[in-house]
Amino acid sequence: MKTSSPRLFTRRPLLLLATLASGLLLSACATPPPGTLPPLTVTGTARFEGQVVLPANAVLDVSVADVSRADARANTLAQATLPANGAQPLRFSLPVAGRLVQERGSYSVRAEVLVDGKALYVTDSAYLVLGHSGTSHADVLLRPVDTRAQPAAPRIENVRWALVALDGQPLPSQSAATTPYFVLNADGHRVTGSGGCNELVGTYTLSGSALQMLRGPRRELKVCATDMERERALLFALATTEQWAMEGRRLRLLDRLGAQVALFEAQPAP
Repeated sequence: MKTSSPRLFTRRPLLLLATLASGLLLSACATPPPGTLPPLTVTGTARFEGQVVLPANAVLDVSVADVSRADARANTLAQATLPANGAQPLRFSLPVAGRLVQERGSYSVRAEVLVDGKALYVTDSAYLVLGHSGTSHADVLLRPVDTRAQPAAPRIENVRWALVALDGQPLPSQSAATTPYFVLNADGHRVTGSGGCNELVGTYTLSGSALQMLRGPRRELKVCATDMERERALLFALATTEQWAMEGRRLRLLDRLGAQVALFEAQPAP
């Protein structure tokens, strides 16, 4: 009687082990390393007020920046440059490293259209994405750059600036006595005013269109029954202000990226 070769019985287990090992290896390669987070994608559109004809060499420069810290400069997390002479609105998509984004952080999209390195159109409002905003999409509005000279710095000093809008949201109607406001006192470069509940006290620096105020140690705030969140948001806006621009009687406070953080209007003292 012919007996079977033992090799026929040993090859199958070896083949099975090799197959399992190969499967485990592929599985390990497909799994991200421990501690890493997948990239996030910020999408959006950039539009103009009306149809705009751009030269063939125009580019759209769009970025996502971390604006979480009031006492630090914004940190760019992602940036891309795209052709800007295509169909409008212009569309963009930016990958952002997941490890750079905190759940309670603040992140803003900024865009500008450049021709030969010169900005023709820019965003002038804050467009928050990721973090606490809960969205990864932003439709931004591009406005033409005003190349006219800014008013002289003293124009904004010694004026009572009453809050009109904060983070793009209009302030509800209220009496002049309870409306948040601030004054840049030229004598001593002091900031005074009210956040609606707490007194605003600090210093400022002003040079041309550059403005910084309320920097330095944080003060203990009195807890208010209402509008406490708005007051904290106002203090954050003032602390992140780095530029200013005038529109008639209105003062626009801008962050480092040129996005509007708050809007004020000149008003007489009550």
